[in-house]
Amino acid sequence: MEQAMSTLSQSIRLLQRTAEELPVKVTNVLSAIDEAEYLITHNASRVVKQERDVYMQSLVGYFRQYTDWVKNSLTGEVSQCKPITNLIDSMEIVACSFIVDSVNTFWFGLGGCCVFLVPSIILSVKLAKYYRRMDTEDVFEEGQENW
Repeated sequence: MEQAMSTLSQSIRLLQRTAEELPVKVTNVLSAIDEAEYLITHNASRVVKQERDVYMQSLVGYFRQYTDWVKNSLTGEVSQCKPITNLIDSMEIVACSFIVDSVNTFWFGLGGCCVFLVPSIILSVKLAKYYRRMDTEDVFEEGQENW
């Protein structure tokens, strides 16, 4: 029985010490909650923007890393094989010299037609009165008697 009493008294002392620290700990927890609430209400948008920018930079970094790998693979592994480099060079020549140049010529010609279309419409409207059919009662018929 004495052993149980001593264990009980030790437990009571431990509980008293813990109970003395409890209001301080509760106050600390409540102040931490208030600080977190203040940060959420006032700085949440800034924190979200910062995290978004960090995530976007990491995605762009992955893309740059992939393009660098592709460039290195093409220059280091593929371009060492002569038939493949000749194929790539000939594809570039065909694409740039024949396809792109002809498309550029087409668009240049179309633009020139549009530029000359506006003055030709104005000129045709101005000259339309001279190309109308003349009736027999026109002024020029009276002038034929003098010939």
